[in-house]
Amino acid sequence: MDSLSRRALLSAAAAGATTAVVAAAGGRPALAAAPQSGQQAPGFYRYKVGSIEITVLNDGVSRMPITDGFVENATKDEVNAALDAAFLERDFYAGPYNPIVINTGTKLALVDTGTGDEGFKSSKGINGRLPISLAAAGIDPASIDAVIISHYHGDHINGLIKADGLLAFPNAEILVPAAEHKFWMDDGEMSRATKPRVVFGFKNVRRVFSSEVLKRLRTYDWGKDVIGGVTAIATPGHTPGHSAHVV
Repeated sequence: MDSLSRRALLSAAAAGATTAVVAAAGGRPALAAAPQSGQQAPGFYRYKVGSIEITVLNDGVSRMPITDGFVENATKDEVNAALDAAFLERDFYAGPYNPIVINTGTKLALVDTGTGDEGFKSSKGINGRLPISLAAAGIDPASIDAVIISHYHGDHINGLIKADGLLAFPNAEILVPAAEHKFWMDDGEMSRATKPRVVFGFKNVRRVFSSEVLKRLRTYDWGKDVIGGVTAIATPGHTPGHSAHVV
């Protein structure tokens, strides 16, 4: 068997390197020239709580500029200092939206609905991505039996309806906190609202809770099961009827 000399080995390596450089320079298209997708991947994560299956779904992220008064008890500089300490971007609040699906074996319930078609359009796809994530997780919106709402802010209720005004979850009962519904549907409370975000909140609630939504709506009370295996817990403060849920 012929032996391979050191000189021959080095010559072959150099020739190979030259060929690779020439190919990258113009002998054939560079592999990095593939078109960019321009879209974030859908996201979901699934786990079990006892016999109940939970699927966490990504609706995207909200990005809002931080101005003086964005945090009522801290200045913008103090907020930025806190962001720096957490290695987060200055001058912006970035908050993820993560609705969940609860499969009890007899019931398929969605908790909160994300920002909806309107959010997807206004954010250019940064949020409002719940339908994309549902599809990736293999969950048909028509298979949802119940939509459980925690509170009436837009990032939790706007996904109840589609851009054309039709129900996003056509076969679902819509379960809402009794105290929350009472507050936001009270004309007297609406007339007393002065803060711009609260005024907008009332208008948005009246927009989303159309006749079709109201036909399917049922209120639930704190300390009781919303559906079998899911209990509502009082957590007011963020809104008057804000609710958490224990599986």
